[in-house]
Amino acid sequence: MHWDEIALDKEKIKLNPDIDTFQFLEDCDHLHIITLRDDGKLVGYHASIVRSHLHYKDSLTAYVDMYFVHPDYRKGRVGIDLFKYAEKSLSARGCERVYTGTKLHKDMGVLLSRLGHKETERLYVKYIGG
Repeated sequence: MHWDEIALDKEKIKLNPDIDTFQFLEDCDHLHIITLRDDGKLVGYHASIVRSHLHYKDSLTAYVDMYFVHPDYRKGRVGIDLFKYAEKSLSARGCERVYTGTKLHKDMGVLLSRLGHKETERLYVKYIGG
């Protein structure tokens, strides 16, 4: 559902998660996943890769890989509470900062700004193969 909602150019690059790398990140304690559940049913998540920054070796940094809340649960403060909990958990783990992206066609910038994030750069994609 998440991929269907946000992925662009689905015909160019198919969804094929690298489970082995996710497992490696988990084994190395670099994967940080928060789940949102309703009576045990998964309805959202916030997943980050945690490691020292390549330019600032002494700075533990979280790179948010993905986040999602099921559309039926996108009301009230559910998304805000998910992010706040994830940030609190990442901070307790020693992270000094969190890098979080947003898709322009599903812009979450307002939410991120409310949570104290600052827009610092833009990311561009160009398909160059095949």
